[in-house]
Amino acid sequence: MDGYQEFLLTVKRDINCLSDNDRAVRRGAVVKLEKTLLSGSKAPPDYVAKVVLEELHKPLFRLFADQGEKCREVALSMTMRFADLLPVQDLENLLPLLLAALLGRFRSHPFPEQSEELRLEALRLLNHLFDVCKERLNPFASDVLDALSKALTDSCPDAKKECCEITKKVSQYFDAERVSRACGPLVGSLLANLKHQQWKVRRATLESIGALLLQEAPMMDHMEDVLPQLNLLLSDRTAGVRQSLAENLERWLLKGLSFRPPMSFDDGPEGFDKFESRLVLLLLGVAADEEAEQVGAVALGGLERVAALKHEVLLKRAAKEREREEAKQKAKEAREAKAGYKEEDGVERTNPRCQDPEVVAAFDYTQVLPLLPQPFQGRLPAPLTTTYVKFHLGTILPQVLTNITQWTTDIREAAARLLQVVLVIANKQIAPYLDAVLVHMYKAQADDDSKVSQTSLLCASMVGTFLGPEMVLEVVGKQLGLKHEGDRKGTSFDELWPQDRQGRQTTRTVQDVLAGVKTFAATTAESRRQVFIVLARLLHPSSGSSGQFRRPLSKQEVKLAIRFLEEGIRSELLPAVLAATESLLKAGEDACIDEWPRVFDVLLRMKSGEECSAQTVDANIDHLAQLLGRSRRQLYEEHLRSRLLDLLHGADAVLWEDTSPNRHILETLLRNAGPAVAEHVGSLMPVLARQASPEDASAAARVDLLGLVHFLVNEEDEALASAIQANSLALLDGVLLPNCSWRPGQSNGKIRRGGMVCVHALLRRHLVPSTVLNEVFVDLMPILKSCLDDSWSPDNRMVACLVLSCTLTDLQAEINGEQLREVYPELLKRLDDSNDKIRVAVCEALDVFFKCLPHNWSRTLYEYILRNLFVHLDDPNPEIQQGIYAVLQSAVHQDYATFQKEAQSAVVKSSHPRLCEELVRLADSLQKVAN
Repeated sequence: MDGYQEFLLTVKRDINCLSDNDRAVRRGAVVKLEKTLLSGSKAPPDYVAKVVLEELHKPLFRLFADQGEKCREVALSMTMRFADLLPVQDLENLLPLLLAALLGRFRSHPFPEQSEELRLEALRLLNHLFDVCKERLNPFASDVLDALSKALTDSCPDAKKECCEITKKVSQYFDAERVSRACGPLVGSLLANLKHQQWKVRRATLESIGALLLQEAPMMDHMEDVLPQLNLLLSDRTAGVRQSLAENLERWLLKGLSFRPPMSFDDGPEGFDKFESRLVLLLLGVAADEEAEQVGAVALGGLERVAALKHEVLLKRAAKEREREEAKQKAKEAREAKAGYKEEDGVERTNPRCQDPEVVAAFDYTQVLPLLPQPFQGRLPAPLTTTYVKFHLGTILPQVLTNITQWTTDIREAAARLLQVVLVIANKQIAPYLDAVLVHMYKAQADDDSKVSQTSLLCASMVGTFLGPEMVLEVVGKQLGLKHEGDRKGTSFDELWPQDRQGRQTTRTVQDVLAGVKTFAATTAESRRQVFIVLARLLHPSSGSSGQFRRPLSKQEVKLAIRFLEEGIRSELLPAVLAATESLLKAGEDACIDEWPRVFDVLLRMKSGEECSAQTVDANIDHLAQLLGRSRRQLYEEHLRSRLLDLLHGADAVLWEDTSPNRHILETLLRNAGPAVAEHVGSLMPVLARQASPEDASAAARVDLLGLVHFLVNEEDEALASAIQANSLALLDGVLLPNCSWRPGQSNGKIRRGGMVCVHALLRRHLVPSTVLNEVFVDLMPILKSCLDDSWSPDNRMVACLVLSCTLTDLQAEINGEQLREVYPELLKRLDDSNDKIRVAVCEALDVFFKCLPHNWSRTLYEYILRNLFVHLDDPNPEIQQGIYAVLQSAVHQDYATFQKEAQSAVVKSSHPRLCEELVRLADSLQKVAN
């Protein structure tokens, strides 16, 4: 004892100086004490401990608030070392004073401790006290938690991380009920730090929240405040933070499943059940993370472990229920044995809680492997995981589907990825929610963001693979407004929501999966287009990612799908319908054979328009032909024979509307059917005449049909040519000549030119018999005169010249003088045309004209024509000179004497007398031969 007193005397003065008014004295004293007691001390540790407990602790703790920064720094450092030196029981007695002094440095705003470094040291001291004292700090929980909530607002990142470390120890050593009552402000401060710019602070904060809420009472009281903030972390820019989120969610779920379920007196979820679905949704959101290996795989692994534990918990609950029921039954039997009679308790009932939980059957993911997102590559969902997600699907899915149509692109992209993950895990269990899923897929595939639209189409591919075709088609048909035909043989209502029979009572719980979702009906063109785009993926995944996938469709399913396609034959829907048709052919294959005419009708409509790629349509027609073992041409020919009459029925009397696809289908069919068209030419003529009528048919229809006529006329097929020749009168009178007549308007001018081109093609190929041509000459001549006088269209004048030349050629033997009197003035006028090409063409027509003249034709007119020709023989264009010279050589045979006289008169006047002299000699020689 004397030794301690001597030691105390050596330090007593310095201890007293700690309370001196002079800052320098205090600093010197504390520095000296630090050296004496700790740094260079040779004093026994028990002496040092006794000095601290009896003399030093109060002035030392007061130095925490000293004006001198050095004093505060040394005091904190000494206190931390004394905490290791003192026995825990003795340190516990100092805790009230120590914590009061320590927490006061950062328990109020602004912080009394202005030095950032010393605040950090104070927090480290508090952290060290937890390591030493542990549960002995529990009585001071309220003060510590309040101080931590203030300290977390420190701008220093290291201070924030130190507070997070202390918070983890708080959850470890403090009583859960005490923490739950006092940690409200602490939770608020932690949540605010989840938005800190440094990712290490965010991760440390998240881990501290995870540890704080790992106990039942804090979780039940504060999880509601935490969950909304965790949603923001799903899009955190740092993968490490998102990975930490997955780990904490897993720990919460595993811990929560071990809580005892509370007594429930209403239908709502109680206890941990209130948060389980929301935590599972967040964990699935992390599983859908773009960083599949670092983040997604961790979340999936956690989900599998949670699902396994959930199954074990349910098994234990069922076992306990069975034990309870057995105990009740034994008690009942004992009462009955004692009473000597059997109790009548009405209908015997089975407690459903006694049954072991049902596990869904394992799903074969073989066919859908190429479609699975990255987290599932090499790690397929286990049946227990599917069962667990199915249990929460009614709560999870509406939130996912709602987010997939939100305003923000990031939210929509995350929701699309999440839907993909949910579908993979749920597989067949998504069936009760198919209607709502499809509705949101329709909207998502039309999203402006390519990631959302592409992911939604992949989801559609998976849905089509997971579920039966008939179920999918029935739902799509309902959304298109179509009723299902025939008996339904797919998954039934009972299979989706099985009934439960207890004695005489049968119950069925039907989940309201469409709550909050508006009833969808594809009534507009855009909505129907969306349905067909998704339908293409439902029937068959995209070829680029599906490999050799093939869905075995039945004949009834093919019929139903074709019915959808037939409903979508509108010009604005054709590209989407084409994609669905392509998928149907790939999926149905042999089942499409019996319905090939209907499929071909759909493809024919696409082929006839400009909306779809002709190469793609032809590829699908080739696919259909391959299934039938025929060529593309054979399909057209067979279809023409079997369906043309139906197409033409009534078309000779009723005009097709412009929106009707019949005209395009007819054109496409005739252009591709080849020689098979010949036998139907007769029935085509009245239809062409009605649909190309200038009186009421549209300009587009008339142009299309004239183009079809021109194609048929120029086809190099003898049978078709013979058929057209046999029906040439009907073709000219009913179709071509009415459209060649003059009518006002620019479009009518183009149509007239098209009609004249068709007439020229007929005459050029000699498909109009001379008798027919002679019969229509009366109607044709006014049209030709009109075209020859068309000063606005050189093309019309040119084609009229060509038609007139062909007409004269074909009518050489039958044309009479009166008809020729009508022709020659028009020909002579064209010799003065402004277009030299037309003048050359007129020369050819005049050449034929002179070959048609009868011998006794008017000499006066003959002389008049010759005078005009000799005038044009002086044309500066050599080509026209040669044309006129050839015409005069033909004209000489009409009357040698008259021709010789006119030629001799022209020699004197002509600029080219040599040509005139040659013609004189030609006439003279021919006359001598004739005599």
